[in-house]
Amino acid sequence: MKPLFFGEAERRLYGVYHPPASPSRHAVLLCYPGMQEYNAAHWMFRRLATSLSREGHHVLRFDYFGTGDSDGDSDSTTPESAVADVHTALRELRDLSRARELSLVGLRFGAACAALACTQFAARQLVLWDPVIDGAAYVRELETLDERRNLVLLHADRTRGRRDELLGFPFTEQVRARTAAIDLASGAPIKAKRVVILGSNERDEQRQLRNWYERSGVPTELRTVEEPEETAGRRLRERPMLSNAVLVELARELRGSLVG
Repeated sequence: MKPLFFGEAERRLYGVYHPPASPSRHAVLLCYPGMQEYNAAHWMFRRLATSLSREGHHVLRFDYFGTGDSDGDSDSTTPESAVADVHTALRELRDLSRARELSLVGLRFGAACAALACTQFAARQLVLWDPVIDGAAYVRELETLDERRNLVLLHADRTRGRRDELLGFPFTEQVRARTAAIDLASGAPIKAKRVVILGSNERDEQRQLRNWYERSGVPTELRTVEEPEETAGRRLRERPMLSNAVLVELARELRGSLVG
């Protein structure tokens, strides 16, 4: 495991590179969800990176500019800037690994950024876990969670209804508008040999995304991964964002990239 900073001097990104347990020509970039869901996913992303490196992949996980340990203010992160960071991370991973082919795995907002990055970058495989497909619906979901959170906080009167904050993180009108504009199911075609969409349940928007990718000529599979019974009924902020079942499925899905 190798922590590092990379990118331009004025836009340094923090990442952790996990070298493969054995020589490999395949690398995987992990794309975190947005900052509102980052903490809930961080530990499981570490586990996923460790698992994939043991399987024989080069792995890089990183923080978008303005999030985690990367430089920048948290109110400067937009979908466009995060996609640019994905491209920067892909270049860094290629330099670190000298891999012949790269795949991307993204969760929620990170899945959307990975997919948008692949409109310009040709990936071997794109794995999207519960991707944000409709940005406006995603913003509404976060707002609902924010309202529930405020009901149990003593300072609810000071935070309820604020348009510049969401779940304790800056969320300016500009960021809100650009996030709401995400629409994967009608965007530019992607450059990937294969796409897998994973979720705890199958939804209409996921089927629409699969159909869009298929019409674009990209083989796409939509798969459901059952959550453990003790977590399946919990709200997003109360459950692990990547269960053991999902980790096993992700590792199994990428295993084929090692022999292609």
